[in-house]
Order: sequence, then C-alpha cells, then structure tokens
Amino acid sequence: MKDPNFGELLSGNSSPSSYDYLFVTVQSFRSRRLWEILAAGFFDFVVVDEAHHGAANSYRELLEKLRPAVLLGLTATPERMDGSSILPDFGMRFAAEIRLPEALEEKLLCPFHYFGVTDPVSLQDDRFWRSGRYNVQELENVYTGDHVQANQRLDAIFSALNRYLDSPSSIRGVGFCVSIKHACYMADAFREKGIAAFALVSSCSDEERSKTVRRFRSGELRILFTVDLLSEGFDLPEIDTVLFLRPTDSLTVFLQQLGRGLRHSTEKDCLTVLDFVAQTHRKYSVSRKYAALLPKRRYRIDREVELEFPHLPPGCSILLERQAREHVVDSIRRALRNLTAYVTETIQGIMTELGEVPSIGDFAAVTEIPMGDVLSKKTWSEWLALASGKEPPADPDIDLFRRGIAAVSDRTAPTQLDQLDVLADLAAGASATHLDESAVLGLHQLLTLKHPTDTGITEPRDFLQRIAGNPTVLSDLGEMVAWRKDVSSVRRRNVELPISCALDLHGAYSSGEIKSALHLATWEEKGSMGVGVLTAKDRKLYVHLVTFRKEEKDFAPSTLYNDYPISPTLLHWESQSTVARSHPTADNYLRFTELGYTVLFFVRLTKRSGKLTAPFVFLGPASRLVSCEGERPLRMVWELAHAMPADLYEQARRGG
Repeated sequence: MKDPNFGELLSGNSSPSSYDYLFVTVQSFRSRRLWEILAAGFFDFVVVDEAHHGAANSYRELLEKLRPAVLLGLTATPERMDGSSILPDFGMRFAAEIRLPEALEEKLLCPFHYFGVTDPVSLQDDRFWRSGRYNVQELENVYTGDHVQANQRLDAIFSALNRYLDSPSSIRGVGFCVSIKHACYMADAFREKGIAAFALVSSCSDEERSKTVRRFRSGELRILFTVDLLSEGFDLPEIDTVLFLRPTDSLTVFLQQLGRGLRHSTEKDCLTVLDFVAQTHRKYSVSRKYAALLPKRRYRIDREVELEFPHLPPGCSILLERQAREHVVDSIRRALRNLTAYVTETIQGIMTELGEVPSIGDFAAVTEIPMGDVLSKKTWSEWLALASGKEPPADPDIDLFRRGIAAVSDRTAPTQLDQLDVLADLAAGASATHLDESAVLGLHQLLTLKHPTDTGITEPRDFLQRIAGNPTVLSDLGEMVAWRKDVSSVRRRNVELPISCALDLHGAYSSGEIKSALHLATWEEKGSMGVGVLTAKDRKLYVHLVTFRKEEKDFAPSTLYNDYPISPTLLHWESQSTVARSHPTADNYLRFTELGYTVLFFVRLTKRSGKLTAPFVFLGPASRLVSCEGERPLRMVWELAHAMPADLYEQARRGG
C-alpha cells in the first residue's frame, strides 16, 4: 500500500487494536476463531494467498464462514493438491490468469535454460512404484549410501555441474531431494567437493531456518538441499540454479519448485535447471511437466520433444541429453501407444490417491493426452468399469453417442453447455421440452456427429427420448459439461445480428451445429454443403468457415486459400476460386453494408483436434471490407466487429 501505517497484524503473539484492515495468517484466523468475533459480512474485501490450499481444513472456515463483497484468491498453481478445482470457492471463474509460459513471454519471470541430464539409475523396476506414486523409501535407498548406484549418480551430478555451469563453486542453487536423509547426503557430498552446502529440512528449528537463509543470501552458503520446504513461502530471488534430484509426482510441486528460481535478480541473466531424467516407471507420466512449460496451442508433446521444443517462450531453452531424450520420448510414446493400459493405470492411481472414483475433470488434470482422444475410444463409464474390473455399461445407444460425448471436450460456449446440462438432467427425470427445435437439432448434430437423416431420428421428441434411455451416457455428459464449464474461458456474450440465433461469441461449434443455430439446416434437410462458405441468399447471409493452417492432404488445391489474421480485428481472407470481380457474389461482398448482407466468420487453427474434427470459433460479424485485390480468388481484408481471442490470434499469427 506504500503506507507503513496501513493495517495491523494478527499472527502468533501479535494482536490488533482494530480489525478494519487486517493481515492475518490462516492459522491465527482459525485459532482465534475470528468468524465468531466478527460478523460474516464484516470485511468488504478478503484476499486469500496460496488459494490452491483451499481444500485443507485450515482454510475451510475462512472460505465458508466469511461473506465479503469480494473474495479474491491468489495462487501461482491453481491446480489443487488433491487434483480437484479451486473454482467453486471463487464464483466458478478466474478473474485474471497468466500461466507460466505467458509470464515468461511478458518477461515477468526470469528465462530458464533447462537441461535434461541422463540419470544412471533406472526406476523401471516395480519396487520403485507403490500406490500410484514413487516409493520414497526405495528411492532413498538407491540415491544414498556407499554403493555403486549412489556413487555413479553423484558422479553424474558433479559431471553435469561442470558441463553446464561456468563455475560450480559460485552456484546460488537449491536441490530438491526425495527425503531428509537424501538432502543431508547431498549436502555432505557437496561439502566434500568444496562447495558450501546445507540441508534445510523440516527438522530445522525456525531460528536455524532464518540463519540459513541469511547465510545463503550473503553468499556464505552456495546451495541448499531440501525436500519440499522451499516449494512455497520462501522468497529467494538470488537462486540461479535448480537441481531436480528426484522424480516429482505432483505438477503443482514441480512448478512451485521451478518457480523458486524464476524471480528476477540483478545477479542473474537466466535460471539454469538440471533435471536428472531416468528410465521412468511405466506408470509415471513424464510429459506433464514439459507441457506446463509450453503454450496451450502447440504441437502434441511428443512432437515438441522430437523437434526440440520450438514453441518455448523467448530466451528459454530445453536441451535433453541423448539418452535422457530417448527416455522421455519412449515414456511418452509408450503411453500414447498403449492407451488402454495408460488410461486404466492412471484412473487406478487417482482412485488410490483420492480414495474415490475420479471424475473426468480429475483425470483431465493429470493427463497430457487430449480428452477427445481418450473418450473417442471408450466412454468415461466404460473406462471406469475397465479400471475397476466391473461389467461395462449396457446403454442401448452407447455406440451412437460415444464420439459425440468425446467431441464435447472441445466445446466452450456457455449457452450450449447449459443446453447439454439440460440433457444430462434427463437421467433424473427432468424435462427438456423448453429447448427449441433448432437447439435440439444442434445437440443432435453434436452428440451423434451426424444429421438426423443419417440416424433415423426424425424429430426432437424422438431424440430426447432416445438419449434419455442411456443413463451412463447422460452421467458422462454431466461430468463432461461440469469439466468444460470449469476450464472454459469463454463468457456468455451474444452478438447482435439481423437473424436470431443462440451462438456465443468465441464459442466453439462444428459446421453442423453452426447450420442448426443459424437455421440453415432442418430436421429434414442438411442445408448447404459448401466448402468454406455457407450461404443463405434469401436472408442475405454469408457464413465463412476458415481453417488457418491447411494441409494438402485435407484440402483440394482449389481450396488452399491464404487465410490469416493481420491483427486481432483484421482478417485476410480469399474468396472461392470461382468468384471473379464480375460475379454477383463479388458485388455482394464489395457492397455488403449497402445491400444489407451479414458476413460471419468462424475460424480454427487446424482441421483436426487429435482424433476428432476440430470445431470453429465464432468471431462474429465483419464490420467493414477494408480492401479487395486480385481476381479468382479475390484477396480481401475484413475488419471484425469484435477482436478475436488473444491466444487464438497469437497462434494463428505465428503460423506454427
């Protein structure tokens, strides 16, 4: 607040004289039972730091007993430790979000140079895995002691320091270990090499911790070894090197530990990360930590590894040594190749960790494989039955709806997700008769991936009755919608158009869903089958379906149009190859405002999204035609009435 007189402290032995502006630890809030002293609505504004701990008992009174006008949660790792969502405590939305790749892109954090070092110790043996995670005792046994494997690993660690650091003796680092014994072992080994080291672990007193941090900041200590003590709550921007000396089960912990070195400091240009990559156990997912360092829109993670991570933020690099790279690629491909084993083992691991049957959201939080790919093979209920050794569900139309439920994993539009929620409630006897005919047609198109003329379902009532007879399909649909609402950043925002429709700006839709919403298709007719442009001359409507990154195998030479964004509101678009300037369609485009035409744009990056056809993002109408050049095709620049989503623009603009 830049005001030393602002606020008072409630912590430990500190007691405030006034509660108007209070800085309070969660522990003191709970021990003083502050909610009983003050009314639930006493505070207008409550800020909760490290909000991902919201599931812990110590936080529940704070989140449940206080009723401020504004509750703001802050966290660098919004994935809660138990894998569930923090959003229910905060109005089901992120007020603002910047993930690690974006923070690095904006230079809010120090760039990193990440080296995946080959670890001589293999962790493939089953003795290293227990109850869905690595066995700490077995890791400690192999990482410490006076035996061949421990000594080989020490040699690999010191060799990597000499290889990747200019001066290992001047390191300002932290090493994350598997146990207290391992941390002490590493500190002893470094001291024997003449590097001032200390094991900062949970058994250290508060006084010893404070003294150790001061010695580290002064340069008296060069490296600290710890287990999880420095994961959060310690502010040491001097750290210029992070050593991952054990496999990290939790993505949250990995990001917290990496983040210890990402603070800017005048003494460092970048953070050096040495991660010792072993031959992992078959049940360990190695891909998630690499995926977390990359933007959301990129190549599949195995391609990123193969191509040496082309989509990293500026100034950052990931270099995997030859054998380490082979271990990583083998682990990822093993998971992708044997999807059945990967999915069932992951479900079993989550069940062991949570003590309950996981939801689709629980699974999506711990996997790098697109949910559309997972669910296009089996429904979620089928996967749960397989993982639990139970009989598979016997829904009569499970084959008809399987890939459609998978397609919902790419849907983002709030209005459509609410409509899907209505269908999911049919299992409990709810009614869906208030959905209009075009809405039900769109849901049919989505959930069957077919038009009614191809399914034999001839009217809305028949479709609702048909899906209502499939209880596990509806249960899976409910879980899928809950997850999509949880993670989607699209807000309900209808666009003013001269035609009625229920499309949300920036929502994602297939061409069939688009035609249903715009009344370009009916239960009896599929509507226009045009490639790239749907037309309704009677309503003076042009609908452009644009794929930015075209591959020759997916498009005929005559439809490989050069379409790309110039800015968030300017779009370069080429007409169909048959349209010359003398064509009536060209005149409609050139004078679209004067003639009363509406020109809509729907775009996508690629034709495929994993194993499914990618949906189009609704960008809304064009406000004006900026320029038109050429002949067959016409090269046009359109100005959009609404700016396209920033992440979509960035990925499409970069072209790869």
